[in-house]
Amino acid sequence: MERLFAYLSWQRVPTDQIHFKALTQETNVLLLYAILYIVSGYLLGLVIQIIPLPILQATQFNQDVWYSLVFKITLLLIVPGFIYFYRWNYRPADLLLGLKPRVKIAITLAIMPTVGFFLNATHLKELTLAIPNFEDAWLRLIFGILMPLFTAAIPEEFFFRGYLQTRLEKKWNRLSAIMLSTLLFTAWHLPSRYLLSNGVEGQAGDWIQVLLHTGIPVFIIGAIFALHWSRYRNIILLIITHWAIDILPSLSSYFKISF
Repeated sequence: MERLFAYLSWQRVPTDQIHFKALTQETNVLLLYAILYIVSGYLLGLVIQIIPLPILQATQFNQDVWYSLVFKITLLLIVPGFIYFYRWNYRPADLLLGLKPRVKIAITLAIMPTVGFFLNATHLKELTLAIPNFEDAWLRLIFGILMPLFTAAIPEEFFFRGYLQTRLEKKWNRLSAIMLSTLLFTAWHLPSRYLLSNGVEGQAGDWIQVLLHTGIPVFIIGAIFALHWSRYRNIILLIITHWAIDILPSLSSYFKISF
């Protein structure tokens, strides 16, 4: 029993070994920002309803200029990054927490993103049929592959796992940090889907559909990522796996395939 408890509670970097410059202030700022980000998701959804600006005529709202450049890159990547790296004067190495290249890590880096990529393998057949029909296919491929890295994988893993969850663990405890960071991670997805979704993520105007098709899957993935971060502190693996999961749905949108 003791061995099982030791295994379950093991952390590559325990929270008592992580030091912050102003823990309480930083935690409060990040929690407030997370709540404001949820509100901004609703406001951006209203803007997209009124003035949609789809990138390359993409079919999904999350490939809209407002969503990609304002909601994700500006509000979740640039603004928190400015606070974290410039105002609080942390370094990128502070998110790595002493992570070093190892064979086991390299193997995991090969396996987990591959599994994540093929979670959406149903998109592959439609993509192979659609790509030859577009003269600007190369441009759509570039956007479809790279945008999820900068609009989803990096900002979401930095903010909800690297910045927020780590401080919640230090301030409270692991379980509370995992639950709250996952709930906040799930919550920001919901307002935009309620206003704009029409497909696998639910039906706009129907909270039950949005909760079933967006809320529950996102919560499960978020909890897995949060548990992995708490145990292994490998932000690189989380970013690459998150990116891999989002690539095929992103490509489908840029090639005007609806699911």
